[in-house]
Amino acid sequence: MPSYYDKPGVFGNAVVEDVNRFAQLPFYLVMNEVDQFARWNEFDQIYGDIPWETNQGNIMVGVTPQRSPVGRSFFLPNPITTASNKDIYQISQSKESAVIYAHKYGSFVFNFLPSFTAFWDKYIQFASNDIVRQIAISNNQFIETQMWFNATNVFICGVGLTQGAPTAPGNAALSAAGSKTLAWLNATTIGVGGVAGVTSNLSIRNLYRAIMNLQDDMGAPSFNGSKNMPKDNEGLKGRYLVFLSSEDFFNFTFDPDVLGVNGVNGGLRSINLDLIFNDFKGSLFGTLTCKIKKYPIRYNTANVNDLAGNVLWAAGTPIDPEIFDPTDQKWKPNPYYTSLISAPYTISWMLGADYCKTIKVGPPPKEFATTSMSALKFYGMKWNGEVRLSDQLLITNSDGTIELNDYGENLQLKSKLTHGLLMGERRYAFPLLSKRVRPAITGI
Repeated sequence: MPSYYDKPGVFGNAVVEDVNRFAQLPFYLVMNEVDQFARWNEFDQIYGDIPWETNQGNIMVGVTPQRSPVGRSFFLPNPITTASNKDIYQISQSKESAVIYAHKYGSFVFNFLPSFTAFWDKYIQFASNDIVRQIAISNNQFIETQMWFNATNVFICGVGLTQGAPTAPGNAALSAAGSKTLAWLNATTIGVGGVAGVTSNLSIRNLYRAIMNLQDDMGAPSFNGSKNMPKDNEGLKGRYLVFLSSEDFFNFTFDPDVLGVNGVNGGLRSINLDLIFNDFKGSLFGTLTCKIKKYPIRYNTANVNDLAGNVLWAAGTPIDPEIFDPTDQKWKPNPYYTSLISAPYTISWMLGADYCKTIKVGPPPKEFATTSMSALKFYGMKWNGEVRLSDQLLITNSDGTIELNDYGENLQLKSKLTHGLLMGERRYAFPLLSKRVRPAITGI
């Protein structure tokens, strides 16, 4: 069942394929599995949320108190026999603003007749759960998108931290002035003006350098705990987080600095990376926790074309992780996404605490959320991501006329979700651009 993204809020009819293949069973709607959000929402679990209440407007301004800086290394007070000097501290505040966004989600229309004669058991339940999963993934992608466009620093593997990256909001064409455009990403990855581009994979040495940049150069605080983290890591207390692909994670075992010269002379195995070889739980250097990202951003600095030469993804455009294969009617990982040739670069994240907060949007004004009419046919405005089965839709008759679905023969799953992210301290996290590699299999 293919997916269609960013389309107008109009959907065609769902096609029930080969009804004789399915058991002759009645259908019924089962409540969504709410744990889908915990399973697919990655960044939301790390940075939590702040409440957004009714009538606060569509732009939130966050004010962050700023402590006074440490202004010296040597401290030489006057002797007690002379007049004392004194320190005067002044605190200040910084401001960040956030815009609330909204997006609608829906299914194809379910008709009564095929459902009555022969319907896939729990088909609507499955479709409902699928929408919940897609909403969670979309919200996660929204958060990462906002983090990406707001990041003022970028780590280039093989080179180091680059400061002063553009931070203007992006657009769908990835061409907005002052933002991280396609041209900017391609130039940064390849290297321009005598500045080297990405030359390395996400190696142990790059992570060492990145964690030094984050902790020492940027002064980022570590996490004091996080929601919904596995017990193996005991939260994130006192640690930073690197969000990376499983591919990068598995490469650590064969990292040159782990194996040592030619894999025999020393290496880090005997020092402090024993966890890599003993049921690795994601901890490095005692200060960094790894978390595997389900759909890391992958891209190419050249156009990705199909066999006929048609451009599928322009240079610098993130490649779709999954596709629908019409030959066997199944979803599959996108071969252009998994290939190291068509998608040679990837984006990971080095994260400290307080980089941002996701916004939990409260209910709409009560006049829209409630109604004095019967709830059997009239509903309040929904915008919190709740998926509901609705019969409120227009249908087209065989003669082309359009009428209300007042016979109740058609149903549709609908949902609307509001998205928002408020930046905290932009220097407390940064993306890492790296080459994709996989261990060689020679000698096996």
